[in-house]
Amino acid sequence: MSLLLCFSGQIGSGKSSVSAAVAQALGWPRTGFGDYLRAAIARRGGDPNDRQSLQDLGQTLVDADPDAFCRDVLAAGGFTPGDDFIIDGIRHIGIFEILARVSQPSDAKLLFLGAGEAVRAGRITSRTDAADFARASAHPVEAELNRALPEFANGHIDADQPLDSVLEDVLKYVHLWRR
Repeated sequence: MSLLLCFSGQIGSGKSSVSAAVAQALGWPRTGFGDYLRAAIARRGGDPNDRQSLQDLGQTLVDADPDAFCRDVLAAGGFTPGDDFIIDGIRHIGIFEILARVSQPSDAKLLFLGAGEAVRAGRITSRTDAADFARASAHPVEAELNRALPEFANGHIDADQPLDSVLEDVLKYVHLWRR
C-alpha cells in the first residue's frame, strides 16, 4: 500500500525540516504548501519570504477552490496517485480530507508535530520573518492548528526533541502504517 504522508504543525514546529529528513530517509519525493505558495508569489513579483503574503495567498486559494489548490500543490511536487509521497504544511482539516480523496489509492495519513512556544520561537530566530512570529501565529490560516488538527491527526510527534529523535518517531509511524 502506498502512503501520502502529510505533516501539520504550528509555525516553527519543524514541518519542512522533518518532512525533508523523512523524504531523504525513505527516498520519497516531497513538497509543501509553503513551497508552492513561495513559487506562486515569486512568479507574481512578490517577496516569497513574506509570511503574511504566504498566509494570505494560501487562505485565498483555500477559500476560492480548495480542490484545485490541493491538486495544484500535488502536481507541482510531481505526485502521482498510488505513489509514496510526503507533503507538509497542512493547516485545515478540509484540506487534508481533499488530499486523502484526490491521492487515492495512496493512503493519506496526517502527523501533527507539536512543539512548545519557546522551542518554536527559538527555531524561527534565524528566519527573515522572525519579528513577525506573533502576528503570523495569530493569522486565521493558523486557527485549526491549536486544537482541531491535533485532535484529528492520525499521529502526534513531540517536535521539541532533536531532529534525529523526531525522524525516528515518524519512521515508526510509517512502518506501522505500511504493514
